[in-house]
Amino acid sequence: MSELIVYNNNYQQFEFFLLTMFSLMYFCGKSLKFIKKDVARRKINPYTNWNILMILINYILNNCFNIYNIFISNFIAHNSLQIMFIFHSFLLYDKRILFLPVDTSPFILKYTFNNTISYKTLLQIEYLLANILVHILPVYYYGDLIIYNKYYDNNIPMYIYTILFKFMWILNISGNFNITSIYVPSFDLCNIKLINIVILGDYIVYKTSNSLSY
Repeated sequence: MSELIVYNNNYQQFEFFLLTMFSLMYFCGKSLKFIKKDVARRKINPYTNWNILMILINYILNNCFNIYNIFISNFIAHNSLQIMFIFHSFLLYDKRILFLPVDTSPFILKYTFNNTISYKTLLQIEYLLANILVHILPVYYYGDLIIYNKYYDNNIPMYIYTILFKFMWILNISGNFNITSIYVPSFDLCNIKLINIVILGDYIVYKTSNSLSY
């Protein structure tokens, strides 16, 4: 982000942005019943995909409509950081979350290398490359809004909105709080513990980055 960008602090724009995303989640959740293939359903459901969608929408707002809203950008920045933190925390806790999907076939790399590398290795490489693209690059792009200048006048507790966004996502997409059903249905993890970890992670990441702001 350039320091020459002039952000506005129009809270109504931020509210409309969130309501639009919630509406899209609702219609997406309703339309999933028409997708019969389980693998396809799980490919479009992950929370990270919704963060990428928000980044694209915000990019259009910035570059097509000259709308630079500090609340929208800061929300995406913290949401991206929390996704990266939570994803890598679970990866360190148990790699089965990443490397034990129901379909063990790589999505793109299986068409390369003339089958000289095992599907398991290709899958790991593919997931690691995707990790850089969808988890790390968004944090880098919004980095100056994670440790932000308080001149931006963003004085709302953003972790409340990121937690709300996660709850709206899981309820609209799956109809319950069974988060693991979207990623790895065969992975047996207590969902109460998982939800508590997500909430605590959002709070800690936001408070830490906020305390480092100047």
